[in-house]
Amino acid sequence: MADNDNDAAADQGEEEEAMNNDDNVTVAVTKIAALPTDNPKKKRFGIKFDNFKDLPAEMGRRVQSSIFSCFQTDWCVVLCLGGDSAADGEEDEWVKIGIKRKSEGEALNIKYSLGIKDTTNNILRMHNDNDNMFDEEYIQKGVTCFCFDDSWLHDFVTRDDILKQYLDRSGALTVYVALKLKEYIPKNPTSTVILNLFNNKDSADIVFEVCEQRKRTNDRKRAKASTHTFHAHRLILQNYSTELAALCATSEGMTPAIVDDVKPEVFRHLLYYVYGGEIGEEDFVQHA
Repeated sequence: MADNDNDAAADQGEEEEAMNNDDNVTVAVTKIAALPTDNPKKKRFGIKFDNFKDLPAEMGRRVQSSIFSCFQTDWCVVLCLGGDSAADGEEDEWVKIGIKRKSEGEALNIKYSLGIKDTTNNILRMHNDNDNMFDEEYIQKGVTCFCFDDSWLHDFVTRDDILKQYLDRSGALTVYVALKLKEYIPKNPTSTVILNLFNNKDSADIVFEVCEQRKRTNDRKRAKASTHTFHAHRLILQNYSTELAALCATSEGMTPAIVDDVKPEVFRHLLYYVYGGEIGEEDFVQHA
């Protein structure tokens, strides 16, 4: 057990050292306390930043907390004490507070809120009521989710306000974190699988040849036809378009079923729709 703790501490130390090597990131050693909750799918923490007044407050610089674990996943709190872009304005020193997932793993559907307490024990709480999918793409992009106040602005409190109202007697700022795990129901892949079979030559067992008559250039020349080939699957057509299935009912093997009363582009849209594809409004208007 001791060896595992030492390994975990070593891993965290290496990660914090790596983050410190980022010119725009400072890792603050923070005290982390798990807070009581009666909901097993909701966890609460207090993240205490000691000596808040000494933390870097340059615009664009991020201060990250030590790593804490929740739902078998590593997280950290991120502070931007001088704003995160030139548009924020240095004079007011607007502060952003966010949360960041640090470890890989399965996708998590999380609702979260962050808050800070003033000297009278009132909490300024920032909610994010939207579902947040903390997945592999999120981790790879290095995203930090910042909370919003009731006016839906990132900038909800100034650094001066924190120094005056939100520090404890020791000069520390505690950020309160609540994470609520929602059930993650993965999207049913069936529709995507069927759509990927659209016009798939390798798996098809039906062929349509759609003939388009070309206009005569003059009275002496006969009209020529151009042929467009489309591949399909009997099982899909039998269940989703009995009319198309009937066109190839007498065809044996891959003998093409001939279609000569519709434009190829219209037939393609029709077949695409049968496989679950969506047809844009412009295409409807163009081929109506």
